[in-house]
Amino acid sequence: MAVRKKLAPNDGKDLYDSFLDIYNQIDAYMRKQPGVDKYADHSYLLLKTAEKNRIFARYESELKTFANLRNVLVHNPFMSIANPLAKPDERIVDHYSQICKAILNPITAMSIAIPGPQVYTTSLDENTLKLMKLMNQKTYTHVPVIKDDQMIGVFSENTILAYLAHHEEAIITRDLKVVDFADFIGLDKHPSENFEFIKRNALLADVYAIFNEAIKNHKRIGMIFITEHGQPNEKLLGIITAWDLANPEF
Repeated sequence: MAVRKKLAPNDGKDLYDSFLDIYNQIDAYMRKQPGVDKYADHSYLLLKTAEKNRIFARYESELKTFANLRNVLVHNPFMSIANPLAKPDERIVDHYSQICKAILNPITAMSIAIPGPQVYTTSLDENTLKLMKLMNQKTYTHVPVIKDDQMIGVFSENTILAYLAHHEEAIITRDLKVVDFADFIGLDKHPSENFEFIKRNALLADVYAIFNEAIKNHKRIGMIFITEHGQPNEKLLGIITAWDLANPEF
């Protein structure tokens, strides 16, 4: 189903019609979902759909507000003298349209991720000082460690700190390699941050849900890894960090 593009300045009737068109598109989408009572009212459908669909859950409050506005506009007791009863603000109609677009054409996590071939990775044989220098130059905070096409850990600032804390007299010498930090690169060896895996066809809404849940639990997400089925033992297809969500379009 097509979604209206951003509206140019228009009269009240055009904005009214556009607003109702968006409402109807969202309503039709919900009624086509499996197991849905097609005769239920719009508000109930919003509630039930938000329980299963993270995009609806994210915009649930706004969708309810717009549904209430639609009811006020449609059930107009002054039809003979004022039609439409009120003009929806153009910015509201545009925002409603953007939500509709997110519902009908959801953004995938892969579409905003750094693709696997572009992700800087390292190996157990890499020289540690060389890696640290590059991380400093490129402002990389985390570098996935790959062995046999599978990610076995992450080299980060936490890795270095944990190593130095464990070896109190240690210094980072020129001959040290990443393998010397093997006890500190595992994904469970980063106490101040978490790493998550999602499958290739996960949505951007799934990524937001992970970050929001982490915030609620006072946790920090270091990086989200994308693999075919969201399993750690699969080939790395892409990564997402909090910086990748900074785009205002998302």
